[in-house]
Amino acid sequence: MTSTSAPFSSLRDAVERIAVSAADGALLPLYDVGGPAGAPGLLVGHANGLAAGSYGPWLRELTRWFRVFAFDARGHGGSLWPAGPLDQVFSVDRFADDLARLAAATCARLGGAPLHFAGHSLCAAAAVRLALDGASLPFAVATLFEPPIFPPEGAANRAEAVEQQEKLVRGSLRRQRRWKSASEFEAFLKTRGVFRSFDPAMLWAHCQATLKPEGDHYLLCCPPEIESFIFASHRDADTWNRLGTVRTEFHLVSGDPSAPNRDWVTGAMASIAQGLYASTLEILPRAGHMMIFQQPQRCAELLRERLDGSVPCKKCMP
Repeated sequence: MTSTSAPFSSLRDAVERIAVSAADGALLPLYDVGGPAGAPGLLVGHANGLAAGSYGPWLRELTRWFRVFAFDARGHGGSLWPAGPLDQVFSVDRFADDLARLAAATCARLGGAPLHFAGHSLCAAAAVRLALDGASLPFAVATLFEPPIFPPEGAANRAEAVEQQEKLVRGSLRRQRRWKSASEFEAFLKTRGVFRSFDPAMLWAHCQATLKPEGDHYLLCCPPEIESFIFASHRDADTWNRLGTVRTEFHLVSGDPSAPNRDWVTGAMASIAQGLYASTLEILPRAGHMMIFQQPQRCAELLRERLDGSVPCKKCMP
C-alpha cells in the first residue's frame, strides 16, 4: 500500500517539520516542538495507531525542560511509505532502522547537547530492537513506556499475551476509518475502553492528530490493516529471546500490574526489566498501558527527574 495523500502534519503547531528519509524511501515527519536553547534534547516516539500530535499537550509541557522533538512513525500521521508487502514495509526492524535515522537527524540540530529518548509502546519496542546484539544507541538517557516485547513459549504470561494480542489484531481491523469530524471521533472514543480514562486535553489532541481531511470527511491516518499488521508482527518472541544481548541501560516505566483489566505488556514488564542489561523499572499505581494519556503530569515529571543523568551526546548512528 502506498500513501498518496498531500503532506499532513499530526502536530500542527510545531516550530518546524523536517522530512527524514528511511532506507526504503519512506518519509517520516520529524517535528521540532521547541524548548530552551541549549537544553538537552528529547526525542519522543508514539504507540501503534497514534501519532506525534496525539501527545501534543504532553510534548508542550516537556518543553519547559527539554528541546523537544517528536515524529510520525511509518504508517502513521503524516508519514509516507512505499508500496510493498506489509511484512517488508512494516517489519519490526524497519521501525528500528527508522529510529536510528530520526535520532541522527535530531542530534544534528542539538549542537552537541545530550539527547534523551522517550518511547511509548511501538516506538519503545523499536529502541530495544535497535539495541540488540550490543549495538550502541545515541541516547544519553532512554525511557521506555511499556515496550511490547512478546514472551516466548513457556513464559508465565504467554497465554495472556497471546489472547490479548489476538484481540488487538482482530479489533483494529474493525476500526471505523471515516469520520465527519474530530469532534464526532472524540464523542465516540469517550465511551470506549481505555479512552474513557484519558486526560480530556490528551484525548482531544489524539482525535485531531489521527484524522486527516479527505474531501468532505476525515480518514484515520493509520489505516486499520496497517495497525492490525503491526500488532500481529509484535507476536514474535525473537526480541525477548535476545534481551541478554542488549548493553544499553533503559529506564522502564510500567502500569500497575495489580490493576483490573491490565494489558499483557504490564504483566510482562518485570520479566522484561529483569532480562535487560542494567535497566530500572518504575511502576505507576493505577496506570495502564496508555499511562502517558492517563497520568501525563507524572510521566512528564519522570523524564524531568532524569535530567541529572545527562551526558554529552553520544555519536549518532548513520
